[in-house]
Amino acid sequence: MAIKNVILHEVTRNEDGDPIVQNLRNEENSTEGLGIKLTEQLIELFSQSTLNIGEFGVDGDSTLKPAFEQQLKQFQNKDTTFVETTKAMAERFAEIISEARLQSVKGGILAFYVYEYRENNLLAVTVLNRIDGINASEDLDLNPATIIDLNRLHLGASINLTEWEEGLSSRYIKFKVGRSVEMRDYFENFIGCQRDKQAAVRETTALKNAIRKYSSELGLDSEVAQSKLDTAHEFIQQQQKNGKEVLLTHVANAVFPDLADKFLNLARDDEHQLSEQIAISSAELKRYVRLSGRGKGVSISFDNELLGKTVTYKDGQLIFDEIPEALKQSILELQCTPEDIG
Repeated sequence: MAIKNVILHEVTRNEDGDPIVQNLRNEENSTEGLGIKLTEQLIELFSQSTLNIGEFGVDGDSTLKPAFEQQLKQFQNKDTTFVETTKAMAERFAEIISEARLQSVKGGILAFYVYEYRENNLLAVTVLNRIDGINASEDLDLNPATIIDLNRLHLGASINLTEWEEGLSSRYIKFKVGRSVEMRDYFENFIGCQRDKQAAVRETTALKNAIRKYSSELGLDSEVAQSKLDTAHEFIQQQQKNGKEVLLTHVANAVFPDLADKFLNLARDDEHQLSEQIAISSAELKRYVRLSGRGKGVSISFDNELLGKTVTYKDGQLIFDEIPEALKQSILELQCTPEDIG
């Protein structure tokens, strides 16, 4: 895990409507001054499982190459240098936020860096902001200072150059675009990326189905199979809480520790098509656990996915279209009178 190239360019405006001011470097920044902690911080910005996933494209067409991808291709072909490529990208960023509808966008410091992660080469671009802080001199005098905020990623994208060049997948861009629609639109336009909007739902569901199918192949009863989903749910939530990516190998080791390799073979087959990095949908993840409740002498528990199918909730009432045969027989036996039995 190492940063190979890094450069900072600044594209900002002070107040809404002010002209854009560009401060572009003509030389790369030194990687020697980054230090191990800062290097890890920059790389970890894109290790979260909650980032958007996508690919290059124009107006939904992945066969068209946006300007960012064209510039990146020239760099990969060694037709331009890292400095020339990033300056061109920064200048285009300035053009975009100079548009009339984006006069409130302040811009920031664009950090471009090429790094190695899990045997892949990646290019990242982040929009960083300065924040006011306090620094202590050697004599421990306190002085106001302006520093770059690396603790929060508002805008940024990481392109897996290895997967992009080799065509290994269509989900080689991970990016975060802020909460506002305006911020999302202009940054996606700058990168030229389009989101795979269904990736998280599709992959979270595929993982659940893979766990269920493998549990069935092992001959596990319904309670033990559900405990496997509970384990996956708990593990994924903990990864998200820690800001870590969800990797298929890690899930396999957590859920099927003694049979992880065999589960991985199933999860990666044509039916489930799961890759190592899994996009997680919070809504779909909730479907891993059973709905249950207890009170006033009643205890109810059923699979989450049955709600809206064989189980309906309406006006405070829970209606079951189907009930377990054993429960049905118990109710019928209870309703029988002594005369019926005789």
